[in-house]
Amino acid sequence: MNQFVMLGCLWLGACATAFSQQQTNGVNYQLGPIPSVHKPLAENSVPMGNIQTFEEVKLDLPITSGPYEPTWRSIEANYPGTPEWLRDSKFGIWIHFGLQSAGESGDWYARKMYVEGTSAYENHLKNYGHPSEVGYKEVLRDWNPKKFNPQALVDIYKDAEARFLIIQGVHHDQFDMWNSKYQPWNSTRLGLKCDLIGEWEKAARKAGIRFGLTFHHEYSWWWWQTAFQSDTKGDKKGVPYDGT
Repeated sequence: MNQFVMLGCLWLGACATAFSQQQTNGVNYQLGPIPSVHKPLAENSVPMGNIQTFEEVKLDLPITSGPYEPTWRSIEANYPGTPEWLRDSKFGIWIHFGLQSAGESGDWYARKMYVEGTSAYENHLKNYGHPSEVGYKEVLRDWNPKKFNPQALVDIYKDAEARFLIIQGVHHDQFDMWNSKYQPWNSTRLGLKCDLIGEWEKAARKAGIRFGLTFHHEYSWWWWQTAFQSDTKGDKKGVPYDGT
């Protein structure tokens, strides 16, 4: 295989809005209505479960048949182990690029811009406005890195003797960097409105460099809790952020 795919946990976050769209491949789909949810709980008020003893949840979702079942035991039994090309490559580069870079405040910008007193919060106030009025979705709407050039970057990586690239497919903000079919919160419909993963893939294949994807879904359960909070002091005290 020319791809080395690193599998993460299945994304289970709810979409922000119902959406209906004609796909370019002719497939129609429509998301269901936004589910009713209880009043947000205080952050860290629910204790984390024990990863060693938690009950494995079986999801009744249509999945294309293949060698893998949706269980850790199946993944462990079928995973081929470290491929020889990866063991021999020695040097690769991880491309951690996405919308979170727009805030210029670290890779957790999407969450921390809603945390009063953090550098991400202060930078958001200075560059965009208060998160009760201008939130992450507005940053996404206006995101347009005009100098984005995957081919030029891949050429630099190849010149540095990198043998493989690992590319961020989706960060903790759950914004997909490709034309995902299961949700509209992706790069072909918002922001740049292009298939970013497709651009990286094309550049990597042209350069003859192997590539893989990372899926950062481990924090999906609680990532956006902060967007439902509000300031605790100042003129905006008690005014809900835009998540509400």
